[in-house]
Amino acid sequence: MADLRIPVLVLLAEYSRAHHAGKVADRACRMLQQGKVVVLPGATHHSLSFTAPQQLNEHLTVFLG
Repeated sequence: MADLRIPVLVLLAEYSRAHHAGKVADRACRMLQQGKVVVLPGATHHSLSFTAPQQLNEHLTVFLG
């Protein structure tokens, strides 16, 4: 994965029960040269899209735009 040289957006839920967001964020930052890592505060892995929809949409729009 360290050879991946394309833009990557990693969106993480602060309170995910599927993984530890801080550990995943740290590793993604180290491994993805063109990666952007965002931890959405207050979100769980099930509520990611409706806990902070405005923030989620802004990050997706900027990344895809």
